[in-house]
Amino acid sequence: MFHNNQLNIYSTINSGQYFLWENRQNIWYGIYEDTVLKISPILDNNRIRYEYDSFPKIEDWEQSVFRLDDNYDQIINEISKKDLTIEKITKQYRGLRIMRQKPIQCIISFLCSSNNNIPRIRLMLRNLSRVFGKTIEWKGDTFHTFPTLAGISSASQAELLQCGLGYRAVYIQNTVKSILNQDVDMKIIEKANYTESKLELMKLCGVGEKIADCILLFSLDKLDAFPIDTWIVKLLQEYLNNILVASPDVKINSKLSPNQYKVISKKIRDHYGKYSGYAQQFLYYSIRERNGRKW
Repeated sequence: MFHNNQLNIYSTINSGQYFLWENRQNIWYGIYEDTVLKISPILDNNRIRYEYDSFPKIEDWEQSVFRLDDNYDQIINEISKKDLTIEKITKQYRGLRIMRQKPIQCIISFLCSSNNNIPRIRLMLRNLSRVFGKTIEWKGDTFHTFPTLAGISSASQAELLQCGLGYRAVYIQNTVKSILNQDVDMKIIEKANYTESKLELMKLCGVGEKIADCILLFSLDKLDAFPIDTWIVKLLQEYLNNILVASPDVKINSKLSPNQYKVISKKIRDHYGKYSGYAQQFLYYSIRERNGRKW
C-alpha cells in the first residue's frame, strides 16, 4: 500500500485529466475502455488505505493507471527546484499524480474538452458510453464501458449530436475514421518522441496544440508535454512571466495563436525539463482550486 503523500486518490481523480470516474457510496469507479475499475477506502488502525478491484479482472491495474512506476519523490524534487511557485504548490498538493489512460479513450475525451467545462465533458462521455458502449452488471451495479472505434464509427452524426457533443461530433467522426483507415500511424504516436508523436497526432481532426499535449501527457507517457489552456495562461501572467523574459516578442493573451503556443510551450518545457507535465498538473490543479472551480 502506498502512503498518502505518494498518492492522493481524491485530488488525482478530480484534476481534469481522466473524466470517466464517479463516486458511488464512497467507492470510486472508473471506466478503462471495456473494464470497470474500483477503489474502496478501508479504515485500518485509524488510517485509510485503499483496495483495488476491477471487472473484468486486471491484476495490479493501479500500478499503471496511477503511474506508481514513476519515481514520485525524484520528480517532485526535480520540478520543485525550478521556481518558488511550483515548490509551494507541490508541498500543498502532495500526492497529486499524472494518470495513464488508454490512448483511444483519451483522444475522444479531449476532443470533447474543446471549449468546454469538466462537468459537461463528463456528461458527453457518459452519454457516448451509455449509447455506444457495452452494459456491464457487477455486484449489483450497472456500468457502461467506453465505446470501441468500431462502435463509434457506426454512429450517425444525428446519434452523436443526441449525446450532446455539438460541433465536436464532426471531430470525433473524422478522427475515428482516420484511425480506422490508418491515415495516422498509431505506432508513431505511441513510440516516437514528443515532437514526432505530436505532429502525427495533430493530423487528427480537431486535435490542435493543447489537445495534443493533453493526449501525449495523459496516455502516451510524454511527461515533458505541458498543455497550455486559459488557466495556465492566467498563471503565466500572474506568477511565471519570468520564464518568458527572454522572449519579449511573445505577448501572452488569453487566446494563444498556434505560433505563440509553440514558442511559449518550448520556453516552459526548457524551464521545467523532462517532468514538465507534472509541473503543469500541479499548476493547473492549484489555480482551479483557488478559484473554486468544479471538477
